[in-house]
Amino acid sequence: YFCRWLCLLRLVWPEEFTVKSLEVTMSNDSAFILGGVPATNMNVRHRIQFSVGDAVFYISLPQPDGSSHSILLVRDIEMGLARKHACADEIGCAADYEPEGGLSGDRDTALAQAGAECLRRTGIDRVRTDGSLPMIFSAHLRDAGIEVEYDPQLAVLDRRTKSAEELAHLRKAQSVTEEAMEFACRIICAATPDADGELREGDTVLTSEWMRQRITSFLIGKNFSNHHDSIVVTVPHVADCHHHGTGPLQAGLPVIIDIFPRDNETGYWGDCTRTAVNGEPSPELAQMHAAVVKAKDEAIAALQVGTTGDAVHQVTVASIIGSGYVMGLPPENADDGFISMRHGTGHGIGLDVHEPILLSDGGGEILANEVFTVEPGLYSARFGGVRVEDMVVVTTAGPKNLNRLPDHLDWR
Repeated sequence: YFCRWLCLLRLVWPEEFTVKSLEVTMSNDSAFILGGVPATNMNVRHRIQFSVGDAVFYISLPQPDGSSHSILLVRDIEMGLARKHACADEIGCAADYEPEGGLSGDRDTALAQAGAECLRRTGIDRVRTDGSLPMIFSAHLRDAGIEVEYDPQLAVLDRRTKSAEELAHLRKAQSVTEEAMEFACRIICAATPDADGELREGDTVLTSEWMRQRITSFLIGKNFSNHHDSIVVTVPHVADCHHHGTGPLQAGLPVIIDIFPRDNETGYWGDCTRTAVNGEPSPELAQMHAAVVKAKDEAIAALQVGTTGDAVHQVTVASIIGSGYVMGLPPENADDGFISMRHGTGHGIGLDVHEPILLSDGGGEILANEVFTVEPGLYSARFGGVRVEDMVVVTTAGPKNLNRLPDHLDWR
């Protein structure tokens, strides 16, 4: 709220938020930096609540009263927008912190030089940073005699616990993702098989590639980006859990559809998987589907504040094994009928589609208002694959599923 109050003040009195020289030498204990391009570095974007396509340098300096003071260095032509929208106490550019030897003509190098000079002027000789800091920044800090310490939790904990606004963004993203999912599943299940069993819509053969194009077009119309492209996959490629699929879709065989688009307006992601079958599923496939849905429901119920990602995954493992299946990749001598679950239960989601922590072996303690995907699956090169994925908020009152779509196989 303090950060938002500062941003509001900048709108009313922008002249009061120009860069000022800092005279006080500050304690090193809690100084930290973040850097990179906010359009692609979500740790930076989340911290400053501002996205731009050029690199920025963010500095948080401890104050004698225990508070912090933040300085954001941006490209000179971005200062006006940054003063209106970015969350930082001061906004400046490289020229405001020119070192004695001058600034490089290279934009990113000059920014790194200025960031190091800003820290030098405040008497800081040691800073913490996250794992995403570009090497160019680290190198110039080192050259300026500033020690850089890696803090694996810096920015991560802030992003794991979602605010009410972030939850609203994720709810919207998942809602649009479900619209795209229902659109795709209905096309597949309404298609007409030809004499060879290939699915057709009129004269068009339904292929994995064609379906991905249709999904992407649908999402563009909703102002969503399909950055990594959807998964539309069937036999035999479905045995590779992340194969995006290729070739014609067939009647009677399951098609796994995994859609994970980004909302262009907010930057938050949706992620939903369903399985569709045109025609009658085989008894083996129906049994696989029932086992996957059961594992998903039990894993969601296990998502509680204070438990661990590992514990949730073990619930999935127990459910899959209890249904008569196994975990792990096929052994070398396995035939194409081998069926197993070959991945973890899920992952965090937010400004990145995959965020810490994992619902998998070794997954850490779960916090209130974390958001996860829950996506068990079973895979076979012969029988096909089934995966069903929901997005779930972990609250103090228990898990809250953001999905509304059914998880059946027949979408006619």
